[in-house]
Amino acid sequence: MRTTISFLRTALCVMLLPALFSCRSRESITEENYLKADSTIWLTYERETEALAECMKKYPEKRDSLKIVAEQVLEIALRKNEALAIKYATTPSGLQRVYMVRLNLSKDTLRAVLETLPKEMQNSPYGKSILAHIKNEQIEEGSPYYDFTATDTNGREFHLSSLSGKNMLLLYGGVDCMGQEGRDFLSSLYHKTSRSNFEIVIYWPCSSLERLKNLKEHFSDDYIYVSDFLQDHSLFKIIYGAQATPTCFVINKEGTVITKSTGLPVEQLKALLENKFFD
Repeated sequence: MRTTISFLRTALCVMLLPALFSCRSRESITEENYLKADSTIWLTYERETEALAECMKKYPEKRDSLKIVAEQVLEIALRKNEALAIKYATTPSGLQRVYMVRLNLSKDTLRAVLETLPKEMQNSPYGKSILAHIKNEQIEEGSPYYDFTATDTNGREFHLSSLSGKNMLLLYGGVDCMGQEGRDFLSSLYHKTSRSNFEIVIYWPCSSLERLKNLKEHFSDDYIYVSDFLQDHSLFKIIYGAQATPTCFVINKEGTVITKSTGLPVEQLKALLENKFFD
């Protein structure tokens, strides 16, 4: 297996050389050049994953080795994505991407990036949001929850603290991303528990009350849907350290975040249900 992985790594390095050379070339820092370089990263990634998928079909006995290589290919693409965003941070799309990958970068790195920006970009929405990320501590497991203010689907002001004393599952979007199996599990969890002890709250990063209402109607569920309609620039997103959808938080009755995960944490939720956590 080691020989196979070593061979595939070598092959991938050869495949990546043109893209790596392109990223390192002394192109001028413009929006157009950023978009071209960004496109190259992801087109290269798509070609490599397609090639790996074909290899898996052709050599099923090497599936485990190829999965390891696929993970490495993704890791390379993600690291190049971050490096490219930093390089082109003085362009609008580059700065936006820095914000999108902020959770993978140290705050010292982000601070250094901000310091290189012209004042107008430092004061742009994404510049201000990166600074807010730097200044605020992000919610992690063991943290007390952040009592955000939002609007529910009835147009009423919502505070997370209004559910104080209950266990909660808080989701940052993602009902559309979790698939039917995930939605069915969420519905089952909801109907196996009592609203006197447990609530499901979905913060959706949308732009309007109308959109929020449409989302709840589309999924036809009774969870609490809320938003502050600030999307990327919401303090909810910044303080909860959420980027991927769904990012999920299980909060106990004492207001402590006991689980934080990217994706619906089905196994943890099953265990909590079996242990009568939601009672």
